[in-house]
Amino acid sequence: MRIDNNRLIGPDGAAVRFDRAAHSGGEIIPRFVIIHYTAGGSAESTARYFASEAARASAHFVIGRDGAIIQQVETNIAAWHAGRSNWRGLNALNGHSVGIELANWGRLARAPEGFTSHTGTPVAASRVMLAAHRHTPQTVEPWERFDAAQIAAAAEVTTALLAAYGLGEAAILGHDDIAPGRKIDPGPAFDMRAFRGLVAGRGDIGSSSEDLRLVTAPSGLNLRVGPSLNCPAVALLSDGMLVRVVTPGDPWVFVAARENGYDGPSGYAHMAWLREV
Repeated sequence: MRIDNNRLIGPDGAAVRFDRAAHSGGEIIPRFVIIHYTAGGSAESTARYFASEAARASAHFVIGRDGAIIQQVETNIAAWHAGRSNWRGLNALNGHSVGIELANWGRLARAPEGFTSHTGTPVAASRVMLAAHRHTPQTVEPWERFDAAQIAAAAEVTTALLAAYGLGEAAILGHDDIAPGRKIDPGPAFDMRAFRGLVAGRGDIGSSSEDLRLVTAPSGLNLRVGPSLNCPAVALLSDGMLVRVVTPGDPWVFVAARENGYDGPSGYAHMAWLREV
């Protein structure tokens, strides 16, 4: 992909779908790429909202869970995605950045039957990660996972943007970086470290300092919402799956399944079923 005349050109040489947002600002020279989640059900619904006069926000790109890309503002025009924001002394990031919205419910609610979005829409446990946001490390909450196709598409768009504007991977930020205390997206389910590495061409990487373990449970290992067999299961991990220890414990540890270099479902597991790599 590449940026040509402020439009994203796909691998087929044609510009990606463009649905103009109703609201945008003046001309900009992008210095940052800001990653968001939509807190919505689909890219289509978010794009329709941004295109409506009632919208109070907009973004340059909206990417669906399946990786489909919709552009809504030219990359040299400010979109209304950052709001009140600051990064290293620079204020009002709308005037300095491109915004990418990923279709994702974000933080979820617990319900008797499992998990729901803020609208009450049920979310399958297999799509849920239990994690603490770095702004509130004492609180573990459920979050919707991001899909591999969506991450790959976002990486391609971001790579094209960095190339077009001569930027490095440090230019990739989350909304929660530039508006801490006000915004929490893209949240802990989005592995920013791995994403920057993917954009920079390092592939799916892992840190040598990570505590990685192998699941050794022939029938699979249940990840649970708490450190007890009495706690409900979040997901079933297969025998031989790699996991990353997020929070050490004895005998229960909080882990995240490691899938293609990214954190997948997370929860509590008993150390008896985990072997050092």
